[in-house]
Amino acid sequence: MIVYEAVARRDGRFWFIEIPELELFTQARTLDEIDEMAREVIAISLEIPAESFGVHVGVEQ
Repeated sequence: MIVYEAVARRDGRFWFIEIPELELFTQARTLDEIDEMAREVIAISLEIPAESFGVHVGVEQ
């Protein structure tokens, strides 16, 4: 299974999420939403099911 790296950084009230390998970006309102939002942007951009890959999230403070 492919695992994509996501990096989350706090940006005001939101979390800015980058998937460097795919040059994708998205945002989340809470820490709990980061995995879901990263998975969603990857699945949409690659046109694959969200369950077909893993996501490893690194949080930068």
